[in-house]
Amino acid sequence: MRAVALSLALLLVLSAVAGAVPTQPDGRPAPASASTAGPSVPPTATASLQSSSLTERPPMQVAGSNDTAGDSINVLGIPPGETTRSTLETEYVELGSGLAFSRATTDARLETEAVVERIESADSPEKRQQYLLQEISAIEQRIITLRTRQRQVVGAYGRGELPPRRLLYELALIDAEARELQQRRDRIETLTQSTPGFSISAARFGNVELELNTLTGPVRGHAAAVLNGDADSARFFVQSGENSVVLGVIRDGTYVRESYRGALRGGEDGAFSLADAVNATEAAYPTITELRLRDDVVGNPDSDSTRVTVEHERGRLVAFVDSRSQRVFKEHQYRPIDRVTTSSPTSAIKDGLELTAHRTYPGGPVRLQLNATSNDEPVDAQITVGPAGGRSSVVGETGEDGSLWTLAPAGTYQVTAIDGSSVVVLSVEPTAAPFVYGELNESSGEEGMETVTPAE
Repeated sequence: MRAVALSLALLLVLSAVAGAVPTQPDGRPAPASASTAGPSVPPTATASLQSSSLTERPPMQVAGSNDTAGDSINVLGIPPGETTRSTLETEYVELGSGLAFSRATTDARLETEAVVERIESADSPEKRQQYLLQEISAIEQRIITLRTRQRQVVGAYGRGELPPRRLLYELALIDAEARELQQRRDRIETLTQSTPGFSISAARFGNVELELNTLTGPVRGHAAAVLNGDADSARFFVQSGENSVVLGVIRDGTYVRESYRGALRGGEDGAFSLADAVNATEAAYPTITELRLRDDVVGNPDSDSTRVTVEHERGRLVAFVDSRSQRVFKEHQYRPIDRVTTSSPTSAIKDGLELTAHRTYPGGPVRLQLNATSNDEPVDAQITVGPAGGRSSVVGETGEDGSLWTLAPAGTYQVTAIDGSSVVVLSVEPTAAPFVYGELNESSGEEGMETVTPAE
């Protein structure tokens, strides 16, 4: 494990909202040469977080065409024994929910303007200082409320009381409000900076920012874009556990995953540095560490969490490390499909068609390939996926190359390809997930049997 010297020069910056990843026009994460060494600094912002751009490495060549169990990309997930519910849901634009979502986000923006106006129009320096303290405290209280709300809606979904579409709506709304609160936090910090003889701890502003970051995510953000009509309909993987949620989507040629495990937060207080956060991330993601191109760490000595971003040969990881448990409790992963490799294929042949599934874990990207048995040429046909003996849903067509990427359901599932009068059906068992902490018991926080980490 790479040791990070505590004497590194720490650059004081204001980080961008967590999950914001530089992208190319096709939606893929930008290469290292196209991204900055760390989060950008708004010209009027007060520095509130410490950030260290640690290393930059040349691309690492990976032997072979497929991942193996020893170099699979680990993921933060919910062990099978802790999972309460898993579904695949196609999210699409719906007038009623879209209007309600837009109204809620507009109200949040108007509230920010009202807060700023109240502070700026204070009739005395004392009142201005009082309002500044009140508003930063109000954001801190709102973070607690949003976290409680997230736990409630995830729990309701897990108990079958909330449909997956409604859960996505609620999480997207939490994401949007957290992002608006981030804008409000930025403006309050700027107003504090311009108030003579008054200050609020930069560490306090920094901790607020990081806590807001943990309430946002790229998948829930994409669900918001679908609700607003800014993105096409998409198929989302949703999985829940006790105070835990995993979301996945294939977006613009990139597999995007976000996970949150509330049970991995907490523990006893103790000294925690940026170096500790990096070391914890490296221990959790050994393959990503080996494939690292560039990384960046953001936090401060008083933060409840630290954010570690690693750009690597196969995509990008954003990991949030809890300062007390010293474990990753939230992750965002971006995996361009053309950099995802698979193994453990399984096939079925019927009516002159061969259908192959290059398997993956529940919620992961699975590649389906359809070829003619007579000449091995690719076949363009419609594909449906669903539980064995249950209702299947159309997930797309294989196209000219006979290939289609989709998300793997939890549990055994059935893939059907239909080409005219020819039909082939394939039963697929997902692989075990390469969990970051193996079979970590959510309730006790103790390690159990290590999960087998098959190729992704």
